Amino acid sequence: MRQFVTVGFWASLLALAVLSWGLVALARDDEPTVAPDAAPVVPEDREIDLIAMVFAAQADPGFDIVDGRASANMQVRVDGFRYMNIRTGTAGENRCADLAELASCAIAVDLLGEAVLWFSIVPLSPRNLVELPAPLGFRDGSKLQLANDWVVPHADVVRRDCDEDTTSLTDFMDRFGERATSVYSLDDQQIVRVVCTPDATVAVTTTLAVP
Repeated sequence: MRQFVTVGFWASLLALAVLSWGLVALARDDEPTVAPDAAPVVPEDREIDLIAMVFAAQADPGFDIVDGRASANMQVRVDGFRYMNIRTGTAGENRCADLAELASCAIAVDLLGEAVLWFSIVPLSPRNLVELPAPLGFRDGSKLQLANDWVVPHADVVRRDCDEDTTSLTDFMDRFGERATSVYSLDDQQIVRVVCTPDATVAVTTTLAVP
């Protein structure tokens, strides 16, 4: 009992407490500081797992995209059997003004299982086609990286529509860069065509005409 109340014993306990407090403070200093209202971190590349037609969308009252996130729940019907549930706080964007119209919009999603991690609602063109930004490079798994950092599958043979002849998709991307569009087929779930813009053709023609 005398050992328990000795000055040396209490000094040892005090030293251990100070050491523990110092380690905790050091660990806290190493943690990144994030402001409560900081914008969501956007990955360098956005893997798109599915682009589907919006047959119907039913949102809770007050649904909107605020600071890049859904402010309420929304359920999106993509065919006769499948639904996507977008939860409050899910990161995303809406670029289609006719969401209430049947077959006027498509939804692109980054999924984890069936959970929607990120979404983008975009206009839908006739014949189940979606116009997307220009292709900039190839990625593993027969995929293309687009100018908006989306990574999407491409067909084995991608049609190249332009007045200027190109020898391959690589040649097309080298010539036109971001001055082009990609055409994604919902039926094929991949990029099937690339199109150079009119001003891109003029620019390339002018460049080639210079000695």
